[in-house]
Amino acid sequence: MDSLGLNQIGAACLIAAVAVGASWGVAHTAVPEPLPAKSGVAIPQPAQAAGASIDDLVARASVEKGRSIAEHQCTMCHSTAPHGPAIIGPDLFGVVGTHVGDIPGYEFSDALKAHKDETWTNTTLSAWLRSPSEYASGTKMSFPGIPSETDRADVIAYLRSLHEDAP
Repeated sequence: MDSLGLNQIGAACLIAAVAVGASWGVAHTAVPEPLPAKSGVAIPQPAQAAGASIDDLVARASVEKGRSIAEHQCTMCHSTAPHGPAIIGPDLFGVVGTHVGDIPGYEFSDALKAHKDETWTNTTLSAWLRSPSEYASGTKMSFPGIPSETDRADVIAYLRSLHEDAP
């Protein structure tokens, strides 16, 4: 076999590999793998240290760290701008202190409407951010939650900074 024949075989193998790779990429982009609603393996949560309440943690929390966490985990579905639009979820500007499931212009799930007598306080926000599906079973929000209590406190401190009188 001469070098031309070997080059043709090599080119055919290269084209086949590129075609398989491209079709795999297109298939996974067009039909993403769904995330399971519930983990198949229970992952133990570290024991919470007795002591600081969520209110104490929020008082010592970092608004800037909370902004960073929110930008990475919240803003793809929620606006944080004053009177911002509902994206996938409702606008979070000024949410602290409002009734759960009661933001004008957004249709909440029945799971959140069941909590309409509650308000978004440090405690309710922490429970929601820890696990939305545990706080309101049947919620439309597919966010898995923020396991770290200090990270939740930082996000809550950031959400508390989002109000009309903020600098």
